[in-house]
Amino acid sequence: MGEGAVDGGTGPGGDIRAILHFVPWGTDGISLDLMRRDHEADPGLNDLLIVKTLQAAPSLGVSMVSLNFAMFRAALARGERLGAGPILRAWYGVLVFLSRWFQIESLYRFNAKFQPLWKPRFLVYPAARDLPRIGMSALQAEAFISLRLPEVVSRRIRSLLPARLRTSRIP
Repeated sequence: MGEGAVDGGTGPGGDIRAILHFVPWGTDGISLDLMRRDHEADPGLNDLLIVKTLQAAPSLGVSMVSLNFAMFRAALARGERLGAGPILRAWYGVLVFLSRWFQIESLYRFNAKFQPLWKPRFLVYPAARDLPRIGMSALQAEAFISLRLPEVVSRRIRSLLPARLRTSRIP
């Protein structure tokens, strides 16, 4: 299932106003990879496309649909409750603050509208010293940050590498 697989993202003149792109997930699932909407289109258009996708899924042989990875979802859900302790409230505040730059709270709230079955994800790593590198890689993979180097810098860095590594692409 990919772009255009579910009708409903077009405007009155037939212009495409929103697009959802799904990638395969296992043998019978799809995972939302990309979600874009024309800023002048109705904000509910993405919601409509998701609902249409969920309705069409069984006839397409799809039994699982993953929307978005909602990082720190449990902390957000518990932190906004009455009676949350001071540490949890502080962590919630930090996450809401970081949501100004990273889509942490907004993805959680967007996904919550569809009443999903939340499944935790875990990060397994060999040593604590690897966490900064893993964190940067995850942020790049989710397109939260881009570390594209100018070509002249990339060439200079490549020239400093051993010959066997020079063919590797440096972003």
